[in-house]
Amino acid sequence: MNYKEEQILAAVNLKDQQGWELLYDRYYAALCSFVANILKQQEDVEDLVQEIFITIWENKRIFTDIKELTNYLYRACYNNALLYIRNNQIHDTILDTLRQKNEEEDEEEILYALAVKEEIIRQLYMEIEELPAEQRRIILLRIEGYSWEEIAERLGISINTVKTQRSRSFKFLRNKLGDSVYWILLFISPWSENLFK
Repeated sequence: MNYKEEQILAAVNLKDQQGWELLYDRYYAALCSFVANILKQQEDVEDLVQEIFITIWENKRIFTDIKELTNYLYRACYNNALLYIRNNQIHDTILDTLRQKNEEEDEEEILYALAVKEEIIRQLYMEIEELPAEQRRIILLRIEGYSWEEIAERLGISINTVKTQRSRSFKFLRNKLGDSVYWILLFISPWSENLFK
């Protein structure tokens, strides 16, 4: 567990208001994305996620490590999203689709896989923000679907420069994320086949 993770865990367990911002920075956007994918809409997504943060603040639960906290956050968001759907009787097809997907698979495993996917993508974007400006622009344009040639033209640089910066970016991301996370990204992300080719 790195220093920042230790700070987040301490902030949650000790109800430290200053450290609470670290929890928001690390999880809020990813959890909103996770809930929005379940609801297929933006309405009330932020409220649902904020309720989870309030619940953690108000209860006395102590988390032993960052993995336990992460699992709790995603499970709570998942449960709240399903409760919201039921209570508001919206989009019955959403529940039907979720049931169909879960028929042959264990719900626990699906939930964990979704949580891992969101967390890894969140980590990737955090590390992309640490890249030098030109490398960051190149990678973000690639994620948006531009070809390497289009990126060169758009930025007014040579294709060789793009390829050099791409290689440096991938090396940086691989070092920061670790081999296992880097290779998982090849399979879980809708834009990965563009980004990593």
